Amino acid sequence: MASYKQISKYNWKVDIPLGYENGKRKRVIKQGFRTKGEAEKFVTETLNKKNKGYIAPGENNILFKDFIDKWFYEYKIFNISINTKNDYISRINAHIVPMLGDYKLSDISIVTIQDFYNKLISEKGMKPVSAKKVYDIVNSCLKYAKKLKLIYELPTDIEKQRVEKPTIKFWTQAEVDFFLSMIKGTYLYTPIFIDILTGLRIGELCGLRWCDVDFENGYIEVNCQAIQDKVNKLLLLSPVLKTSTSHRKISIPNILVEYLKALKESRGASKTDFIVLSREGFMCKPRNLSMNFTKTIAKYKNSIEDMKKETGNVPKDYMQLKQISFHGLRHTHATLLIFNGENVKVVSDRLGHRDISITLNTYTHIMDDMKNNTAKLLDNIFNDEKSE
Repeated sequence: MASYKQISKYNWKVDIPLGYENGKRKRVIKQGFRTKGEAEKFVTETLNKKNKGYIAPGENNILFKDFIDKWFYEYKIFNISINTKNDYISRINAHIVPMLGDYKLSDISIVTIQDFYNKLISEKGMKPVSAKKVYDIVNSCLKYAKKLKLIYELPTDIEKQRVEKPTIKFWTQAEVDFFLSMIKGTYLYTPIFIDILTGLRIGELCGLRWCDVDFENGYIEVNCQAIQDKVNKLLLLSPVLKTSTSHRKISIPNILVEYLKALKESRGASKTDFIVLSREGFMCKPRNLSMNFTKTIAKYKNSIEDMKKETGNVPKDYMQLKQISFHGLRHTHATLLIFNGENVKVVSDRLGHRDISITLNTYTHIMDDMKNNTAKLLDNIFNDEKSE
């Protein structure tokens, strides 16, 4: 049973016996409570934690810098790609360890994390989106500590600045058709054609091999991705994808099946050969493909009038294109499907999102644009019934 002692007017001391372990008596002694009620509340919380298997305050002296090192190298590192690993190491060493490393794990509170987050912005000059990336690492690490019952509560429920979501850019069907007609027969055609019909991430696209294509059943399987190791300057084929749900099967239309069949036959390719090749015929670097795409679409950024003034030669059926990134092709794939009535859960699975809410949040504007279609659909349904 806990014992209480009033040391001075606003200072109560408590002694909490916690039994024996390996022949040694265990106890928690703490003082500084303003009232006996505060001391009693602390006793109740301590005993609850003890009964649920948590390490009692005072016993868990592990420093946060030691725990985050253990969490990263014994757990997290096996679930992230090479470049993500390097990003984590950089943020941990540059920001997290210098600012939080010397805290005991059990002493980190919501106030501690709030102050840490605020300083990332006010003192380090980070934008909210960058501060969130650092915060997310700390949050994941502390979740792991809670799972191991090293801490009783998760101290990361803080106030964060709003992160403005970038507006996604995508092409319409007309823009897709125009661009494909302009690059027909060029190096870019194969990767662009595949990506518009599958929505693959660029690394997944560059890592695609012929053994990943099931011609008979009409699907491709995403198992690897091409990654440019920024530290060692190496192009690697990695089985570690962005999330666990990135490993997936994607159904492909007959037009793509037939195109890939003809392409494989013309190359005399083996099962382990890559589908998207560099100009030299090797595995394609995602960065190079992205840059070539950006450079090519820049040719079509001018209006017809500006094109005439600049070159005097306007291609037949010329169209001014929105300037999108290569990732914009993934957005194009998703929006074309949604606009044409595909179920959002199906789209989410094709994209490899870990949760349908990610898809819904990403393409909220598409859903808003489709609200008017719902009213028209209801008009059509009930007008059809009346005509019968």
